[in-house]
Amino acid sequence: MEIDVSELKAKSFECLDGCAMCCLCQPELSMDELAGFRKNGLTAGLTKNHIQGYRTDEPTAIKLQGGNGACHFLRDRRCTIHELRPAFCRQFPVHVHALHRIQLNANLSCRGITRGGDSLAQFGNSLVSDIDPGMMASILVETRDAVKSFEAEAAKAGVHRTPERLREAADGIIPVLCRPGGIGRVLAFADSDMPKGSMELSEILSQIEKAEPPEDLWEAAAKGNYEQLELENPAWRPVYVDAEFRWRSYHSTDGKIKVEGLGQDGTLTPELEIPLDEIPLLEPDEGAWLAFNDYADVLNSRDHFLGYSYWMCENHDYAHDLMAVYLGLLGTAMLDLWWRTGLVGRIQGRKRLDRDLALEGIRAFDMDCLDMPTKGVFF
Repeated sequence: MEIDVSELKAKSFECLDGCAMCCLCQPELSMDELAGFRKNGLTAGLTKNHIQGYRTDEPTAIKLQGGNGACHFLRDRRCTIHELRPAFCRQFPVHVHALHRIQLNANLSCRGITRGGDSLAQFGNSLVSDIDPGMMASILVETRDAVKSFEAEAAKAGVHRTPERLREAADGIIPVLCRPGGIGRVLAFADSDMPKGSMELSEILSQIEKAEPPEDLWEAAAKGNYEQLELENPAWRPVYVDAEFRWRSYHSTDGKIKVEGLGQDGTLTPELEIPLDEIPLLEPDEGAWLAFNDYADVLNSRDHFLGYSYWMCENHDYAHDLMAVYLGLLGTAMLDLWWRTGLVGRIQGRKRLDRDLALEGIRAFDMDCLDMPTKGVFF
C-alpha cells in the first residue's frame, strides 16, 4: 500500500496553548468512539445533525457551542476530554486522504506548523501506524474504483490526462504563475479554446507567455470570493485565527465583507465592515511571490487537489479537457489566495504584501482549500 508523507517532511509541529483553532471544526465519531462516549456519559455533547447539512441515524457528531462556536467539550480554550478525544481531533493538523493511494496532508491553517525539523512527519507516521491496514485497504478499493470510473468516462469524452502529465505541466507553469501578471495569463490560457491536452510543456509555456491577462482580474477575484463567502449559516463561514489567537469569522453581504469576532460560545461580535472595492490585490514583493510559489507546489502535490479537478471535470459533464480544468483550478486557487491575503492585510491595516503577510494569507486560506469537493476522501 503506497503511503505518501512527503508534504509533512521538513516541518515541525507544536500545539500552541490558547489557539484551539482545531476545536472550531465539528468532530465526527466512529462507532467505536461513540460507544466510548456512551460508556463515559458524554452523549449530551453529541448530535445527529452535522453542520454540512445531513443527519445520521446515530449521534456521531460533537455539538458546536451556540451552533457555530467551538467544540462542546472546550472550556477556556482547553479540551475537557483530551484523553477521550476522537481520531478526528488526534490527527490534527494532519489529514489522511485516500484517492489512488494514501496521502497525508498538513493543514497549513494551523499556526503550530513551522518549517524545519521532522516532528510533523514523525507524527504523521505514528498516525498511519495506528490505523487498521484493513480499513485503509477497504477505503482505497472504493476510491480507486471511483478514479477508474472517472478515467473511463473522461477517456470516452477525449478529455482524460494522466496525473503525471497534469502535475508535470503544473510544475512547469508555477514559476510563471507566481510572478507579476502570471495568474492572469494562466487563467486566460486555461479559458482559451485552443486544445491543450496534447501540447508539450514548451508549447504550453509559450502560449501562456502570449496570453493577454484579463483587464478585470480584480473584479473576477472580488466576485468569486464574494460568492464563496455569501454564507447564511455562521457555522459554514471561514474562520481566521491571528497571531494573538483571536478568532475572526467573515462573510459577504450588501456589497461588503463583514468581519466578526467569534466567541467560544458561538457569539459573533461585529468588528469591521469592509466595502468590497477596498480589498485590494496588493502587489506581492519577491518574498511573497516565493511563499505563493511554495504553496502552489503544495497544491500540485496534493491528491485532494487532483481529486478536486476530477470532481470539477465530471461536474461539467466532461465538456473541458482535464488539462485546462487542472491548470485553471490552480490559477483560480492562487487568485483566491491572493485576494484572501489582501483581506487579511486590510483587517490588519497592512499596506505591503511581503512574505509575512503572504504566509498569513495561506493560514487564512488553506483550511478552506482542504474543504473543496474531491473524488477522494479524508478519514
